[in-house]
Amino acid sequence: MIEIKNLTKVFRDKIAVDDLSLVIRPGVVTGFLGPNGAGKTTTMKMILGLTKPTRGEVRIDGQSYKDLKNPLTRIGALIDGDAVNPAYTAKQHLELIATASGISLERVEEILKKTGLEKARDKAIGEFSLGMKQRLGIAAALIGDPQTVILDEPFNGLDVNGIQWLRNLTRELAERGKAVLVSSRLMSEIQAIAERIIVLARGKLIADMTIEEMANKSLSTYVKVRSENNRQLKSLLEREGALVQSAGKEGLHVHKFDMEKIGVMAKENNIAIYELTRVQPTLEELFVELTEGKADYVSRVES
Repeated sequence: MIEIKNLTKVFRDKIAVDDLSLVIRPGVVTGFLGPNGAGKTTTMKMILGLTKPTRGEVRIDGQSYKDLKNPLTRIGALIDGDAVNPAYTAKQHLELIATASGISLERVEEILKKTGLEKARDKAIGEFSLGMKQRLGIAAALIGDPQTVILDEPFNGLDVNGIQWLRNLTRELAERGKAVLVSSRLMSEIQAIAERIIVLARGKLIADMTIEEMANKSLSTYVKVRSENNRQLKSLLEREGALVQSAGKEGLHVHKFDMEKIGVMAKENNIAIYELTRVQPTLEELFVELTEGKADYVSRVES
């Protein structure tokens, strides 16, 4: 488990991380999101002791990273898949890490198989594709069978089979009681694996909840309703405080009311319902809504 308390990092005149407090819990895949420059990578580097906080602290199972004994058995991370010697083979790279950390070399064989690199074990890393380098980085993160796993942009370069493998891997790790933190720009992949979402913008925490909780608070969530008398139903719902939009052949888009309340009101007023569907925005739509006006770098199309 990772506990972050009032974590702050200032680079000259820029606040990269601003008084951040949160907990990364075991047994859960947590998605870590934010616009470019939001402070995600800086936060992960402070967790791992690679960057010193200006203020605040990080505790891994109650200890700072520098005080951990055999840290690779407590926390493993993929931060930069290119940070390897291209002349080494995959097996040599992992054996070097294992030897330096007092990990059995038998574990190297196990992790090569687990990450799909067994046939490439004796191939120079400089000849690896981006996807193979990502697998090697994940192998290095998992070699100590750590209780906490941090993966920064792990889907980069993976093909369809690799993406499916990584989805299954993250779920398996969480099922084994490990805390898994995944940062990615691929919203669809985070939505596919994460139970919980953390969103940063300009170094500040702006969301820490499940996707369902985010959707319930979103203005983009609504109930699509088709009935025998949409006009009458719209008037009834608005009178009770619902926000209702007419949507032509789709019927009505109703905000603020749940399906049960809409159905009961229709029944009480003898209006037959043809369709009642809850429409939930994608994680990408929720992300855009949450971070609107809070990104440092925004592209604009000239008209």
